[in-house]
Amino acid sequence: STPKPSSAASDVYKRQTPWRRHCSLGLLRVEHATSLNSRAMPDAAADWDVGMPTLLIAEQSTARATNALIEAVPANRWQDLNLTFQKAPGDEDWTVRAADFTGIARVDVEGVPVHLKVTPKIQGLDLFFLADWAYGSKSVGKKLTDARANLAALRSEPAACLLGWYVAEVLAFATRWLRRGYVVREEDLIGRVRGRIDVARYLNRSLAQARPHVIPARFTEPTHDTAVNRYLKAGLRQAAVLARAVPLDTARTALDELTRRTLAMFAGVSDVSVRPQDARRFNLSGPLRHYAPIVRFTTALLEGTYVSTEIGGHTQDAIMWSLNGLYEQALRNVLDAWPGASGVRGRHRATLIDGSGRVNGSTPVKPDYVIRRPDGVRLVLDAKYKNVMPSTSIEPDEMIDLTPTRGQRIRVRRADIYQAVAYGRHSGLRTDQVALLYPIALRPDEPYPAPLRVRGFSPVCHIVFFDVGSHADAHRLDLYQALEGL
Repeated sequence: STPKPSSAASDVYKRQTPWRRHCSLGLLRVEHATSLNSRAMPDAAADWDVGMPTLLIAEQSTARATNALIEAVPANRWQDLNLTFQKAPGDEDWTVRAADFTGIARVDVEGVPVHLKVTPKIQGLDLFFLADWAYGSKSVGKKLTDARANLAALRSEPAACLLGWYVAEVLAFATRWLRRGYVVREEDLIGRVRGRIDVARYLNRSLAQARPHVIPARFTEPTHDTAVNRYLKAGLRQAAVLARAVPLDTARTALDELTRRTLAMFAGVSDVSVRPQDARRFNLSGPLRHYAPIVRFTTALLEGTYVSTEIGGHTQDAIMWSLNGLYEQALRNVLDAWPGASGVRGRHRATLIDGSGRVNGSTPVKPDYVIRRPDGVRLVLDAKYKNVMPSTSIEPDEMIDLTPTRGQRIRVRRADIYQAVAYGRHSGLRTDQVALLYPIALRPDEPYPAPLRVRGFSPVCHIVFFDVGSHADAHRLDLYQALEGL
């Protein structure tokens, strides 16, 4: 028999029908049998248990956890980490499913800190390549090398890679563009004059106290202690705090050294508490125009665009980000860099009307990318961050499994094909060239796979692959050639 949920949902549990009961604790749920004929499979050894220093799972995959471990952590904490738990009839252990967030977090299990590590689902994925193109710097690896960072140590830990990327950007910026501003100071000068004399204070204090040689003055002086520099230093401090959660010692040491070296550039800048909203007050025009990209990056860090610094009631103990979002943004910038091609902008909608022509509603039609090739042909492209993922909720005839590389499979869902074809048939996007773009990680000795075609539809739907592995930058031209050949 399956254990009942925790007491927080026991009343809900009792009110359900005996054949299908669902109880929800945020994302934590228990699903019971829908049929008397369901049989439990033998339990495999649990992947997660109390006493383990590290809990490992790949994004959008599953692991097995003991009941003792699940009960040792509050349900809302599991929910905040985007993990769901399910138990089938007869199982002693829980099936853990990770969402599309990748990174690390610290979880307290019976008072002992444990590292939760969610790894990328694509083995060999080069996070530096995605980082380069997602933020448009295209030189993260070089900047880390110039900063004398331990590149090998950072590459081995995705969370350290992300933080090292940010710190290297700040160091490169500070080395070249860190500017001084001017601040107004008031000071009592002895026997000398600077700026403007505060006459009222001189009469009321200096002369009244028989100290005519003490001259209160107000003047401006250059300093690095400006509001925008304080904002950048706060971002560095945040990165330093997050680095403590990196479980790999070599990567954590490399990050500490890189952060200390960068903070030395801000020695004359005050440590203040900042919020992401503070960036709106900065005037980043004129002499400060070079600050705009690095301020946006710092704001992304503080807001949690790629890094989550506050999860539930636990502050600064997790580094989680969506590789799906990073992949889509990187691919967008790679397509923008296609020589001779250009992006096509426009707003398109699908409208529902009745028999008299009256509009009853509409919904936006938004493919990920609409590109005009150098030969003038319009391409409608949709990014699909997919890899082989066990999924019991999808029937075999709903998907096609492809093997474009050794040891890696791509899952093409029927719904994705329908979606791409529908985009191509829309009156505002009408084109004969639509494609789904799937990420792969090619090995050095593997050729770039040719596009595939899905026959039977008009327009024809193509399957195109985008390399995100260690030699991804060298295969960008292969991507352009594949799209030109559609």
